[in-house]
Amino acid sequence: MPELRLARSEIYFSQTSIANCFNGASKQTGRSIGDTVDDILLERCRIKDIPKISVVRKGKKWVTADNRRLWIFKTLESLGHCATISVKVKKWLCSKKDVVSKYVKVRGDPGGVFCLLKREECKAFHRVLFALSKLHLEAY
Repeated sequence: MPELRLARSEIYFSQTSIANCFNGASKQTGRSIGDTVDDILLERCRIKDIPKISVVRKGKKWVTADNRRLWIFKTLESLGHCATISVKVKKWLCSKKDVVSKYVKVRGDPGGVFCLLKREECKAFHRVLFALSKLHLEAY
C-alpha cells in the first residue's frame, strides 16, 4: 500500500460524528480521544505509536475512515504539534462512511486536559501548562 505525507488539514472525515473513546483491538481501546492527545503532548506515548490512517482520493479531497485518529491528529495540529503525518493510500473506503467533511462532532466528552485549551486565546496558557507538566514528569 503506497504511503505519503499530508497535513491533517488536507484530510477530510468520512462521518459527521465520532465516539469519544476507542474500541476494538487497538492499544488505545477504552481510552478517550482527548486523553490520547494528552498522552502524546506529555510524551507518555508518541505519534508513531498511533497506527497510520488510511486515506482515499475522492475528487480533489483526501478522505479517511479512521475518524477518531484524524480527530486526534487535527487536535494536535491545532495545538502547534506535527505539521504532517504519514498516511496509507487505499483504493476504497467502507461504503457506510460516505460523508466528506472538514469537521466532526464528538459524541460525549472527548476527555483530556489539552482539549479544553484548544481555543486560540488559550494557546499561551497551554504552552505554560505543557512546560509545567513536563517539568513535573521529569521530577519523577
